Amino acid sequence: MADWDTFSNDYDRIFKENPLYLDTIARIVEHLDERPGMTVLDLGCGTGNVSEAVLTRFPGARLRGVDPSEGMRKQYAKRLGAAGDVEVKIGDALGIPCDRDSFDFLVTQLALHHVLPEDRGRCAAELARVLKPGGRLVYADMFTDVDGEPFDPERTRDIINKMMAAALFCLDHGAYEMMQIMLATLPRDLSNEGEYMTTEAVWREALEGAGFEVLEVETVPPVEIGMRIIVADMCKSA
Repeated sequence: MADWDTFSNDYDRIFKENPLYLDTIARIVEHLDERPGMTVLDLGCGTGNVSEAVLTRFPGARLRGVDPSEGMRKQYAKRLGAAGDVEVKIGDALGIPCDRDSFDFLVTQLALHHVLPEDRGRCAAELARVLKPGGRLVYADMFTDVDGEPFDPERTRDIINKMMAAALFCLDHGAYEMMQIMLATLPRDLSNEGEYMTTEAVWREALEGAGFEVLEVETVPPVEIGMRIIVADMCKSA
């Protein structure tokens, strides 16, 4: 597992070199619409890049960031602490420190692939708990096209292809350190050691089981990397 507290000092410098990362954030925000008294949760908020994009477009939004890493939370608070009605709290996808029916939107990027496979249903239920009826989840991550256990040949080949495509994309765009991270992460992706990549269908099933209606799955180019955005609304009767 990564030492996120230490890595928080270098996170922005490395990740912002990758145009796919920045493009995905811009696309996340496009799936939000302004609502009266708008409330937004950024789950796995890191240093606050998604939150900053939300506030740029919706400056009156009430925003809460949640992250398990103290280092990330400190960077988030330093960056956004004076930006309005913004607060950051310790928590994760299985324990969000917020009341039921609190948010119009829940945004999350590159976070839920850290959830254990057996906990995806609990995670989906926790996301549903904090969203208002009719609230929206916007979830961006790298997804595979093959689900399976570690050492399954088809799954292994699919993950290798996607991670290599991501690494080469970073190399082609001058994001050399990001390329190194993609390659260093590959063994953990293959063996399910803190990185649990799976298909969008697996997450769709978990979300629908928790009362979400999946509206759209947007593919972020280049398609061979597997970056997608799941947009799902909570059923209004939930």
